[in-house]
Amino acid sequence: MMQEISVLHPHDAACFDLDTLDGLSRDLGPSVAENILCRALEDIALRFVHIRNDYVSGNHAALRKSVHAVIPIAAQIGLPGLAQIGRDVVTCIDQADAVALAATLCRFLRWGETAMSCADAGLDLSL
Repeated sequence: MMQEISVLHPHDAACFDLDTLDGLSRDLGPSVAENILCRALEDIALRFVHIRNDYVSGNHAALRKSVHAVIPIAAQIGLPGLAQIGRDVVTCIDQADAVALAATLCRFLRWGETAMSCADAGLDLSL
């Protein structure tokens, strides 16, 4: 019996919450807010390297810790979608669901990388 494999073409739209970004800019000033945003994105990018390595090596405890650390950073800089997907990844790890983990982790990384590339491209993030 031959099984059919489905290929999915995700269309997630990673985006920053403009109210959060405007709040950071208003509360801290545009320069400080931009500095915080840049540092947070650099931190997330570094954590993504660890996340990939932990997943490949099968170190789910370290993977959980790294993903869990991204969640508050993402929320602070206006990426609530990334924070929610991160919580979903942690749930998959806790439930030992390898298939769901693979899919959810891919979405988490794709979403985060899209947000970072928008920031790298210099798109107006309302700061």
